[in-house]
Parts: sequence; structure tokens; C-alpha cells
Amino acid sequence: MPGWQRFVSNHRAAGWSLISIAVEHGDPAAARPFAARWDFPTLIDANGELARHFGFKAVPNGVLVDDHGVVRWSKFGGFSIDNPEDVAAVERFLAGDDPGQSADAEESDPLGPLARDLVATKVRLGHALLMAARRDEAVAAWRDALRLDPRDFTVRKQIWAVEHPERFYPTIDVAWQGPQLAAERAGDRGRHLRPRRLSDSGDGATARRDLGVRCSKGRGGLLPGVR
Repeated sequence: MPGWQRFVSNHRAAGWSLISIAVEHGDPAAARPFAARWDFPTLIDANGELARHFGFKAVPNGVLVDDHGVVRWSKFGGFSIDNPEDVAAVERFLAGDDPGQSADAEESDPLGPLARDLVATKVRLGHALLMAARRDEAVAAWRDALRLDPRDFTVRKQIWAVEHPERFYPTIDVAWQGPQLAAERAGDRGRHLRPRRLSDSGDGATARRDLGVRCSKGRGGLLPGVR
């Protein structure tokens, strides 16, 4: 953000506005210390509405919107002031020129409509639970969302922010995130490969019903972990 603050200061005459959006599924107040550092407005997306609308699963992102509300250019994943191509697209847009073809870094979403709705519901549930001071239940709801969509980095980061606040406040420890992500993904693969035990007290019918729920078939294919 410091880089974009400098960019705003150097382009004030262009007659435009930069608005940052914090994807904060937890307490919106957590974003205030970061937003207070800049002189452009910051909005809070507590329920992941933008992610659901645009389909992104990671940040940072950039969207250029003209005076008529039309999206002229977008990049989801990896948008940065340190990327000359991103800066050039913004500068072309401010000059009234065509910013160019959108540089969407996200792959197509393999989830079907049912799975996407379930993820969004779990995200909203987690936010409501955290606001009710039910931290562990909130994290459990977000973990359910992450099991449905392991690629959703915005949900994973929200879990980290709650479980490892020292890595996010007062500053974000970006270097910590890569090894943490690798460790968690390795653990996820191990759990998926581990044979599942059936309860000694449960009958075969119960086991089959349980497995059937966890691999429910939706319009977008198999949805692992649906509860």
C-alpha cells in the first residue's frame, strides 16, 4: 500500500479516486489500523461478496471502473505497484486510453454453483460467529469452507489472522505465509491419502450414509467434504 499511496499523490490531477477494499471476514475493526495510514478510503468486505461476484480466491487484486460503472480492466491475483505492466495499465486508464486486455491471473473455477453457495454461506456464518465472540466455532465454519475450496486463500488467511494474530498485527508477516501454506497443504494431502477408519460401534449402513454425504454429487461434479 505505501507504493499506491505514492502513486495517488503523484497523480492527483488526473481526477480519479482509488478505493481499497479489505477482505476481512473477521472483525472489521481489525482493518482500521491499516486503513488509517493512507489518505484514500478503505471499504470492508466482511462476507466475501466481491470474491463471490468476481470469482477471485486470492489478493491483491486491481479493478479499473470508469465513470459509467463499467469495468475496463481487471487483474485478480498478483496486482502490484511493483509490477510495471500493472502500473502501465492504470496510467493508460487515467490518461483516457484503453488500459489493455485484462490480465486475470486466476484459473477457471472448478466449483459448481452449489459448492460456491456453500462456501459463501460458511464464510458468512464464520463472520457472524466471530462477531458473537464464538471464535472456535467461527474458525470451524471457515475450515468447512476451506475443505470445500482449498484454493480460496482469502478464507485461509482469515483463519491465520484469528489463530496467529501476531503474524498480522500490527504488521503482516508475508514471509511467514509461504512456508505455512506449504506445511498446511502437505498436511491436507496426508489426510486425504490416509485410509478412513469406520467406527467399531457403527454399522455399515451408517458408514455408507456418512461417506455419501461427504462426497455429494452437485452440478459442478463431486464436492468433497460437504456436510
